[in-house]
Amino acid sequence: MQPTYEIIIVGGGPAGLSAALIAGRARRRALLIDGGTPRNAAAPAMHSFVSRDGILPKDFRAAAHNELRHYPTVERLDGLVDDVRANGDGHAVVLTDGRTFATRKVILALGMVDIMPDIPGLRECWGKGVHHCPFCDGFEHQEQHWGVLADDATMLEHALFLRGWAGSMTVFTNGAEYGAAELEPVEAAGIPIVRTPVTRVVPGNGHSIGGVELAGGTTAAVESLWIRPKQDQTQLVHQLRLELRDDKAIKRDDMGQSSIPGISAAGDCASGPMQQAILAAADGARTIFPIVRELVKEDRRAN
Repeated sequence: MQPTYEIIIVGGGPAGLSAALIAGRARRRALLIDGGTPRNAAAPAMHSFVSRDGILPKDFRAAAHNELRHYPTVERLDGLVDDVRANGDGHAVVLTDGRTFATRKVILALGMVDIMPDIPGLRECWGKGVHHCPFCDGFEHQEQHWGVLADDATMLEHALFLRGWAGSMTVFTNGAEYGAAELEPVEAAGIPIVRTPVTRVVPGNGHSIGGVELAGGTTAAVESLWIRPKQDQTQLVHQLRLELRDDKAIKRDDMGQSSIPGISAAGDCASGPMQQAILAAADGARTIFPIVRELVKEDRRAN
């Protein structure tokens, strides 16, 4: 067993970095374990984060790492967590390389796993013309021709919302069958609906796509494609058998604690469908505040 920490934070994205910063300012001995594969790594820039609008994700992380160096009670470690086990009054965090660290409290800030539609070229264009959040990337594609992949009925309604950014729009049902009542609002808005299956997303210039190829060989000249990928929790969350909400977010109480005492969750893995870097960072701070208070109470009881 390696040295004991008061808090171990699993995940080095905005939520984990924010929690680590608060831990340092609270003078709590904390370890941030960073897997090094952020969800927004493919994004050309990070937006809607006040004072950091347009920053590259890697530059954001570098700036956060530099800030953490000012706090001697906080350590950062590159690695992947394989398991979290009960260990006396706390937990043991086990890395894939076998190293094990003891801690009083754990924060899971792991993000979510995006499950992309099985369309050739789509994953390669993720963050480079294929997007899901208009608040993150819509401004850069304003007044362009947008494509919306309506592979479920909720995306038909979402297309109407996206019109606030787009100059023109085409909805692709990708072969999905919808009733007249479901399609009527889209048709009434004058948005063309293409029912032919999509066979490929054509790469573009790194910021916009080159179009969407359809079965039969035609190409729709849209400049971006907007999707809503299905999401799942990481393997670690499933392994721990944490209780989940209906939207697959980790279920937690008002203090941010999961169904396992001593394990809290922060950021996208616990916040539900509204996911942005600035919200994750705020949630990381919100989650660690009550943990620090609980540590202080435990210390007083012990003395």
